Amino acid sequence: MSVRRTPATSIARARAESVRIWKSAHRYDMFTDYLVDRGLMRSTRVAVVVTLLVLGMQPLLFRLGEDPSGEPHLMAMAIVVIVVDTGWAVLLWRAQPWLDVRLSLCFVTTSCIFLGEAALTMPGPLLGLMACSSYAAILGYVVFFHGSRVFALAMASAATVVLIISIREITDGTPPIQVITIATTILAVISTVPIMTLLLMGILTVDAEASEFDSLTGTLNRRGLHREIRRPGSEDGTIFVVYLLDLDGFKSVNDAHGHQAGDAVLVAVSRALSEAIPDASVARVGGEEFVVMERRVAGRPAELSHRAECLRTVVRTSSQPPVTASVGISLSAPVPSTLAIDSTLLLNRLMCAADEAMYTAKKAGGDRTHVGDVVDVTDLGERFS
Repeated sequence: MSVRRTPATSIARARAESVRIWKSAHRYDMFTDYLVDRGLMRSTRVAVVVTLLVLGMQPLLFRLGEDPSGEPHLMAMAIVVIVVDTGWAVLLWRAQPWLDVRLSLCFVTTSCIFLGEAALTMPGPLLGLMACSSYAAILGYVVFFHGSRVFALAMASAATVVLIISIREITDGTPPIQVITIATTILAVISTVPIMTLLLMGILTVDAEASEFDSLTGTLNRRGLHREIRRPGSEDGTIFVVYLLDLDGFKSVNDAHGHQAGDAVLVAVSRALSEAIPDASVARVGGEEFVVMERRVAGRPAELSHRAECLRTVVRTSSQPPVTASVGISLSAPVPSTLAIDSTLLLNRLMCAADEAMYTAKKAGGDRTHVGDVVDVTDLGERFS
């Protein structure tokens, strides 16, 4: 007797998807990289800075409409808010391409504190509740740049402020039903769109991450390699080294042993390359082409030929049937930590130089290495506008 399985309900699937998004590690650089790639950084910068200054002016404008002799400490606080917000606006405008993650978290924390202070000190609880709608701006920022967990903390701070003001309003004699209605409306206004955006961003992030890996070998693909070279370095004078490997006569493997055996060879080669230089990035960028990219520090011995020979050797011993590889090597001039470079253009130049070196090795008979030109970086200063 067959057992009929009940399909998962839409609620169960939504719950599972929400849990997966919550547990997924958020990649701070992904949205920034997307804005740079699409040329949207300037418009985003303008929108964030203008919104920040408008919200920062609110407490001061309200104080200017009151009796100047009353509660001077509130006027002082309003001035502090606009001064600090102006400082953040300058940092946001000058950051290339954007604030680093710690500074961005400080910005979020400061914004939540000032928004709460502005709402709690408004002349009248109802105005305070209305002022809480300003949290929608910072919650939207958090959704795009910091993900679900920081959003939960920011949302909790907004809900706490709404709760405190609601209690005050009820204590002052306003009917509870009216206060609850206004409070829940404010919470719905500031949370609904960010939550829906958060779910969508989570789904898109998972799909985008999957698109950065080669489905056969599990290594990076060309898109993932471009993402990897953007990863901030921790040393001044970083040198990027690219080893481009093309398997010699790989078509004969497919012809003689079948495509399944050829796929097995590609998987074995990618695994061997990953193990040969564990701290390097390995990518499959073509049918039988692989790239190994590593970062080195200027002033330390490069040993490029030795590493290239190591890669060539591991390819020879990595699979059955055995294959060989022609290896081209290119490297960049040292990249100062103070220089914001166009990493996409840098990688393209490194790949072109390594490709030329690889073809030189292949024309010389294959199964050998060749070191190509050093790629200059002085003209690669990136404009993030």
